[in-house]
Amino acid sequence: MLGVAQTDSLFVDFSPKGGPYQSEQTVVLTAPEGARIFYTLDGSSPNSSNNAYKNPIQVKSVAVIRAIAYLNGKRSIVITNSYFCDRSYNLPIVSISTEPGNLWDFNTGIYVEGCCADTIEPYVGANYWKDWERSANIEMYEPSGELCFNQLAGINLFGGFSRILPQKSLAVFARSKYGDKRFRYPIFPERDFSKYKSFIIRNAGGDFLHTHLRDAYMTQLAKPTGIAIQAYRPAVVFLNGEYWGIQNLREKISEHYLKSNYDVDKDNVDILRHNGVKRHGYSTNYKKFLAYLRANDLADDAKVEALRKFMDIEDYIAYNIAETYSDNRDAGGNIRYWRERNDSAKWRWIFYDLDLGLGNNEPNGYKNNTLKKFTNANGEAWPDPAWSTFIIRSLLKNKELEYQYINTFADHLNTVYHPDTALTLWKKMTATIDAEMHFHQKRWHSSYDNWIQQQERVTTFIKERPTYVREHIQEKFDLAGTINVRIVYPGKDTASIQFNSLKIQRNFEGVYFKGVPVTIEVDVKHDFEFKGWKGRSETSNKITVVSNENLVLEPIILAKELSIWHDSIVFNEINVTQMDSDTSMDWIELYNRSNATIDISGWGFTKAGYKSAYFLPAGTNLVKGQYLVISRKVENFQSTYDTDSIHIIGDFEFGLPKEGGRIKLYDNDGLIVDSLSYLGIDPDSSVSYNLIHPDSTGWKNWRLEEPNPGQLSTEYLSFLKEKADEKKWRDTLFITGGSFFFILVAGLFSFLYYRKRKSRKLVE
Repeated sequence: MLGVAQTDSLFVDFSPKGGPYQSEQTVVLTAPEGARIFYTLDGSSPNSSNNAYKNPIQVKSVAVIRAIAYLNGKRSIVITNSYFCDRSYNLPIVSISTEPGNLWDFNTGIYVEGCCADTIEPYVGANYWKDWERSANIEMYEPSGELCFNQLAGINLFGGFSRILPQKSLAVFARSKYGDKRFRYPIFPERDFSKYKSFIIRNAGGDFLHTHLRDAYMTQLAKPTGIAIQAYRPAVVFLNGEYWGIQNLREKISEHYLKSNYDVDKDNVDILRHNGVKRHGYSTNYKKFLAYLRANDLADDAKVEALRKFMDIEDYIAYNIAETYSDNRDAGGNIRYWRERNDSAKWRWIFYDLDLGLGNNEPNGYKNNTLKKFTNANGEAWPDPAWSTFIIRSLLKNKELEYQYINTFADHLNTVYHPDTALTLWKKMTATIDAEMHFHQKRWHSSYDNWIQQQERVTTFIKERPTYVREHIQEKFDLAGTINVRIVYPGKDTASIQFNSLKIQRNFEGVYFKGVPVTIEVDVKHDFEFKGWKGRSETSNKITVVSNENLVLEPIILAKELSIWHDSIVFNEINVTQMDSDTSMDWIELYNRSNATIDISGWGFTKAGYKSAYFLPAGTNLVKGQYLVISRKVENFQSTYDTDSIHIIGDFEFGLPKEGGRIKLYDNDGLIVDSLSYLGIDPDSSVSYNLIHPDSTGWKNWRLEEPNPGQLSTEYLSFLKEKADEKKWRDTLFITGGSFFFILVAGLFSFLYYRKRKSRKLVE
């Protein structure tokens, strides 16, 4: 308002604050004494010509209250609070408040066709096709009622043909001119960061009023393959207090997205879409990349190695497989890719906009031979023009890359796209929005039954798609059929296994293709040795196998011999918890129970693998019967314990897990001297695990006791005292020549006779 100054010392306070409530609320507005408050309920910014606040505002359903205060010719900033008192919500709530004209005005509203729209779809020239940003207040609440953020931001329409839908997608931007330049909240719990420059409120595109999930589901399903995706979270959206249904919160693909997810310089990245159209940065390197593909025959393996300087081939293969599996009918029109701008960077792809996949608008879409479609030089202009399939067609000219593509596709069909895995995720995601979908469908004049039918279509796609895709692979590459491959997993503590593109972490079975070479590599842990393959003649830990029959791959792995010092040096005490007043930090104690002094210089102590061990310093000797403390921080240990009589070394860099773990001691040859798995300890306690007798090292011989570094355990000291008392008793009462035994027996009979007489007397 012109002529009125704004001040931060003048404000409007709301009680209670906005958010979801289980019953109607009475909202009280307050300001400094003498100030006048004005408010609106339609989303518009209030001024002195609006409702003057006189009495508390009763909210019986949903209300957006925007208020401002005036005092002595000055005005406060506009404060907005939204209230949702109509029912419970199990999804986050996003409330958008803006001048109604920003949305609905014929000339300036971003939600309407306006003056200049075509008369046929997609109504080119409509207001919603304009790149207009409008100011709005954005609130986000967790279902619990927790406020995520409440701030001014910029909004504009987002997306392609989905702009013509009644529920539209919005891009939301935090900018300095609106206030805070970031949304300071972990909007997407699946990510590790807690601030965002922008995000998308998406209407599900071509899946609107179908499942509302296809795009989000497919990206979440493909996430384990390592390709770039947009994080997802469903939310309930309100526009100026009007229920707008479920919309999907998504990360916005931008330089900020890349900085957050890939730790790159946001000002030094190239982001392209479609056929090399710039979104950020430059397209120069991409044009060189395409020129290289046109000029070189990739049947030559050397040409492929040179190509790797331009692109991440593994990333592209995984991306193309995801597009093919999902039968994305709009793949050619929705390509996003990026690279950091430096000499070693490679082009990578972003899995994006899958609304028209997974059988959308085509009940039998699971049968579609998308592989054939995506690997042909189609003459069509959309959705899969020749330029959009050029890269994969070029790669498949190389036989090794062809095998890699086939095997990676099989890997993914056996794991992330396996019906069991895919259905589990689908059921989880549909269950999340199920309760709200009743209200969403009613809002947009559809039915819950329609949503269920669309779910069933996706379920059928998930179950049937792998079978048809395998047939398409056989047809494309002229393969003779499939085989079953079984891998026997030796256990995570024994070895890791790489099979084609998969890291095997349990016993594995999958369907592969006859005549296509598969590769398996076993990397044994330090404490074990690889000896070969069961039933096979190969002796290498990495083999490539071509088979036309079912295949079982089982590595033969044996434990290494133990150190010659095994049972000589043992763990005697483990301290992994300390009270607040105890600053000693973690430590362990060794004991030499042999009859000789042992040089333990260079020995390794670790909670993990041998390579990450703390290696004992040169000149470390342990005489027989001596203890040695290895401390995470010697200085801290010395400040807690009297160390004049304690042999101590350190410092080791790693901490010992309070929840339990495994520790190992290695000799100079890397062989195990001692190892121990211990259980978790109450983190608020101050006790150690103590070996109760250094000659008995099994876990049953460990006890929790007060820390006792440099000495025998309390229980062992008690044991020794009992032995000493027993010896003293024997020395006192012993009579030579068997007399002691006679006296003991005679005394026993006298005692029993006395007890018998006493009992009889009591009975009488």
